Formats: sequence, structure tokens, C-alpha cells
Amino acid sequence: MGVLVCGVLVLTLICQSHSLDGATNPLHRFKRYQESASSEPNDCTTRTRQPMVLSKSGNFSLDVRMPGVSPTASDTYLCVAVPVPTTRDAYIVDFEPHASMDTAHHMLLYGCRTPVSTTNYWDCGSAKGTCEDEASIMYAWARNAPPTRLPPDVGFKVGGKSRITYFVLQIHYGDVHAFRDHHRDCSGLTLRMTSKPQPFIAGMYLMMSVTTIIPPGNKVTNADVACTYNSYPIYPFAFRTHTHKLGQVVSGYRIRDGKWTLIGRQTPQLPQAFYPATKGINVKYGDTLAARCVFTGEGRTTKTYIGGTSDDEMCNFYMMYYMESRHAAPFQECMEDGSKELFQNIPPEANVPITVPPEMMMHHMMHSAGAPATPEHQDDMALLQPKREEEEVLDQGELAWRNHILHNETTCIPNGTLFLL
Repeated sequence: MGVLVCGVLVLTLICQSHSLDGATNPLHRFKRYQESASSEPNDCTTRTRQPMVLSKSGNFSLDVRMPGVSPTASDTYLCVAVPVPTTRDAYIVDFEPHASMDTAHHMLLYGCRTPVSTTNYWDCGSAKGTCEDEASIMYAWARNAPPTRLPPDVGFKVGGKSRITYFVLQIHYGDVHAFRDHHRDCSGLTLRMTSKPQPFIAGMYLMMSVTTIIPPGNKVTNADVACTYNSYPIYPFAFRTHTHKLGQVVSGYRIRDGKWTLIGRQTPQLPQAFYPATKGINVKYGDTLAARCVFTGEGRTTKTYIGGTSDDEMCNFYMMYYMESRHAAPFQECMEDGSKELFQNIPPEANVPITVPPEMMMHHMMHSAGAPATPEHQDDMALLQPKREEEEVLDQGELAWRNHILHNETTCIPNGTLFLL
């Protein structure tokens, strides 16, 4: 009996000590987030909200999802913030998306210290944005992309002394016809995390065009971006491309001593997943990083600009990399236009079509007749884009939770509080 009383007393003291700094304690912030998110339960949130369990090995999972939203206007951008639920350094080692392209045009995961709001979701397509401080892109998804896996011993560092104490999920709801039945959406991500220090820290390098204008009727318009790399060595292991309807192919390169080496190349009309980068490639101080997006203006009657709506365009090449933990830089970017002199040496493959598999077009073929016209001249380097609805949906159910049940002894308190055994 004495041992039991002692244990209860110790637990009480622990709880009291946590309550003293509740305003800044990550566990308190996470508990408050869960309570606020479940204050108005609906079938969406109650079905998707999962307990978070921390095991002896330090592995745990965290859901970052929309709290049951129902956007009413097309091209709505909504954000929600979720606190990193630990006072220690933690590392994201896997991402699992829970979304479908019939609902979400794309989603981005940011990390920062001060999100615009910590109490509810908000419209982040306006001047409010995502974070009050610097926001680092950690993950991107579109078009039913499958999960992304990081290499062994690599993780995105969050919590602790890092600059990331909150995750901010941003979802772009392009066409809201799917919400005519007024259902609520809980799209988002599951983060697989660990408290075990990782020898290599993951980061994201984004090459993005902001000045491209696509003339109507043009078969080919190139958007070229290039920057000199001025930091410690990085090792790309995955890449992702992103455009809207007019994008044909996106390619990324490292240029060293005048030689162009492919990092990755893909059509953005396939699922916009992170694909494996060229094996064994690295980027060192003094190298140049370059990307080209190829667009077609065929079918358009007015100029198309870079912008945030579905009728605008984007030219993004995401490069996921790792580097030594002592030099870790979680986010780097390049938005400089590439010179004509530099890009006259780009490999011809950057303008060569990538065939979309027939099964990807099956849905469209049931709703339209005919096939894309063949280019009149091969030297036009024009790329064929299958005619399609913007958000054709492949029949893909939500991916099952993998490794959710941890094999170590754990304690899971129903209100979301975590205890490490």
C-alpha cells in the first residue's frame, strides 16, 4: 500500500510540475490542440483522429489533419497548426498522406515557431499566410501521390532546439464541387517520428519560377531557374515536380565544371510524388542548381501567369536532400531566372515528352473521343498533353496505416497525454 501511495504522490507531483509551465510546454500545447479539435466532433474527425503513442524505442506517430472543414469557394487555401508534442529533439522519418485528388488539389507541410493561429484552422490564401516567422517546407503532395520514405539514418529535425515547434498543414481545395453534399474533410498526413538522434538531417531545396508568362497558343514555353550553391555539401535522394494543367515536363540538374548531371525528371501529370533522385549525386559549394519547366499554351486564349489558382500555373522542382547534422539547413530555395547563355547547354531530354501510362488515361477515354494530335514537326520539341479534366480521380482508397501498432510496451492515455516507459 505504501508503494502505491508513493507512486500516486510522484505522479501527482509530475503533473503539477508540468502544469506550472503549461503555457510553453509542448505536451500541454498538444493536449490543448486535441481538446479544441474535438470540441465539435463529427464523423470525419472522430473517424480519423488517432491516439499518439510513444514507445521505449522512442518511435511515435502524429496525425496532422484538417479538423473537418467544408470549403465553399474554389481555390480556397486552408491551414491548421499542430504543435510538436515533445520537449526533446525529434525526427520525422516517414510521411504518409491521407488525401485524394478529387478533394485536395495539393497539400504542403510547413514547419515554424509561430503559426498564424494555434486555436483553429484559417484561410491562408489571403495576406495571413502560414506563419508569422520563417516557414520551412517539409513535404508536398498532389495527385494521389504515394507515401515518401526517407533513407536510413535520415530525418527532418523538429522540436527541442530546432526552429520548428509547430507543423502547419496547408491544403489547396481547387474545385469544391465535391463538397456540394456539405461533407467535412479531414485530409492530411501521418508523420512517423522518433526521438532517436539521426546522423543525417533532411532538408528541402525548392527551385521555383515566379516570372514565367505563357503566351496563348504557344506549343512550347520554357521556364528556367538557376542558382549558384553556396553552402555545405548536400546529398539529394528524392525529387518532386509540380505544375498545374499546362505543365508538360520538369527537370532538375546539377552543373559542375560545365557538365550537366540530371537530378530528376518527370511529367507533373503523373501522381506528384517524391521520386528517387539520380543515385550517388551530391551538390557542393560552387555548383549550379538548375531546373526547367516546359509548358504549352495550346487551348488558351489569354496569357497564363504564375499564381495560386488552378487556372494559373506553377513551376516547382522540389529536391529532398540530407546533409551532416552539424551543418543542417532545413530549407533552401532558388527563384532566380536562368540565363539564355547557361540554358543553351541544357540536355535535349529536358524537352522530350514523358509518356503517361495508358491506365492513367482510362477514365478520360471513357468521357471523350479522339487522341492528342501528333506534332507536325519533331524539331518543335513540343510535348503532348493528354486532354483531361483537371482533377480526374483514380480509384484509390486511403492508404492503410502501416506500422501503427508499435511492438514495444507503451502507455496511451485517452486524452492524448504521452508517457515514456
